[in-house]
Amino acid sequence: MSESFFKWDPVRLTTHVDAMDNEHKKLIDIMNKLYERHEAKATKNELGAIIRELAAWTTTHFEHEEKFFDTLPYSQANVHKKIHKDLLERLKGHAAEFEKTGALTPAFFQFLKTWLTAHIMGIDTKYGMIAANKAG
Repeated sequence: MSESFFKWDPVRLTTHVDAMDNEHKKLIDIMNKLYERHEAKATKNELGAIIRELAAWTTTHFEHEEKFFDTLPYSQANVHKKIHKDLLERLKGHAAEFEKTGALTPAFFQFLKTWLTAHIMGIDTKYGMIAANKAG
């Protein structure tokens, strides 16, 4: 098997909330599966199914995450929810483009990698720190 498209970095990507970290790892697994099947020249139907799995799991994860941070004194919750909505719209846009063209572009894979890395490190770690302070 080739090198993974995206590797979990337990130092840079952890939120210190095990449930959310495990869900992030699942997102990475689906992204890696999509990349590997794309590289293996999988059919449009197979790739489309993985994209739908990614979109469904992303929606589920965002719902879980929002329920979790709603239990915290997290002043950025509404901003975070808007970011989730925007990311889902962008993912749906890429999925729609794939359905039209049958092609996955480097820009799509860059979006996935940038989205997850920047989102976890930039905003998810904030609710993680609040959760840690609440627990401590």
